[in-house]
Amino acid sequence: MTDTPQHIREMQLKLWMSKTPEERLYQFIIDNDAMYQALRDFKIKNSFPLDGLDPIAEVSKKETVRDRKSSN
Repeated sequence: MTDTPQHIREMQLKLWMSKTPEERLYQFIIDNDAMYQALRDFKIKNSFPLDGLDPIAEVSKKETVRDRKSSN
């Protein structure tokens, strides 16, 4: 981000580096999980029609390659 002043970035870095490696790892895991959940929710909401269908049930109803092979 280019709109954050240099002295603020230095302060943020100093604060981040003052944490223990365990605290930094824990924060990374929490942030990463939050981003994953947001992306997953976005994909689910935008991949299926919003007419009351359950997206998980719709995926499980789709025919798989294994289903097609067994029917032949």
